Amino acid sequence: MKKLSVILAISLGLAACAEKDSDYARKHRNKTAEKAQAEQTVPAARSAPICETPEINICEKSVLPIVADIKKNGLQAALKVLKAELSLPEDFDGSEEAFKKTITDDTKRIQAQRRLLVLADKEYRTIYNYDEDVKEATEVVHKLMMDFVKNEKLDEDGRMGLVGALNTTVVQSVSQTFELSYQGKDIVTTDMAVACGSDGQGVMARSLRPGGGPQGVIFICPGQLLLNAGKTKVERIAGLVMALAHEMTHQLEFRGFEMDNRVLSCVNADLADKSAKFIESKNKETQADIIAFRILNKFLAQDKELSVQTEKAKAALSWMCHLDDKESESDSSTHLDSKSRLKNFFKLKETEDLLGCSKGPRC
Repeated sequence: MKKLSVILAISLGLAACAEKDSDYARKHRNKTAEKAQAEQTVPAARSAPICETPEINICEKSVLPIVADIKKNGLQAALKVLKAELSLPEDFDGSEEAFKKTITDDTKRIQAQRRLLVLADKEYRTIYNYDEDVKEATEVVHKLMMDFVKNEKLDEDGRMGLVGALNTTVVQSVSQTFELSYQGKDIVTTDMAVACGSDGQGVMARSLRPGGGPQGVIFICPGQLLLNAGKTKVERIAGLVMALAHEMTHQLEFRGFEMDNRVLSCVNADLADKSAKFIESKNKETQADIIAFRILNKFLAQDKELSVQTEKAKAALSWMCHLDDKESESDSSTHLDSKSRLKNFFKLKETEDLLGCSKGPRC
């Protein structure tokens, strides 16, 4: 306030001599007054600490020690059941090598690996029942996605098509994926087995439209869900919002949705050293990230305290810190590396408006 009082006093002093001012002096005085007003209405404390080097501020200590314990104990319990069911040797450890060595028949080996995935998921949930969090977060994201679609500039047929996509998309657990009957089940179970691994510890989420629809299927591997273990309920739900919004955006893309290319171009501005083919190969995933970031910002805006918004943002984005990044331009990954994806969140104008920390370009 002392700084503000001094600035205002100077401005008032200058105003008393206004008739003698040059144009330059008047412009300077106006600029000073505007600066004083800005300092009064938008305090510097509004800037969130995660703005600088987000890959450090978000990723450090993003997982609690209990996660490793759940993975270890849950897998051991699942292996014990599997060995009893299939009469496997006591030293069987569930690794790919162990499966190949012990079960030579390809079909039986695949069945055994999928059985271990189901058992491991069950054991993990006895310690942290993440399925309940997924159900709650799905309801939150579905509402936010519906609001997003209804506010997009689309013709009525296009809008209703996207609304239909959201209403017919289901988020399935491991047990539902393997136990329920639905169109394209073979496609989904195969995809889940590959993405999650037989121990279920893969950090991965997938969005599918098996058999071309009409129902979309989304799943999140136990390995990604376990990253939220031990955190508060608020942090756990936040930790699912962005991931679910990203996968739901893919369901919209399957129905032909595309965002304004100007936003993509803005976000991709710092990829000038990459080939056009490289950038194009990532655009679907980058688009899904951008929409998910916007949904996340709507979710964060439900709270008014910057400290709460910041902690929720960190929880929502931290799963990206645990993805396996590809480094070469020739890789087959359709995603940008995690560092680039995190940086993109802070390029959006919505993030700048909410957290006050985007340095631009503001997209």
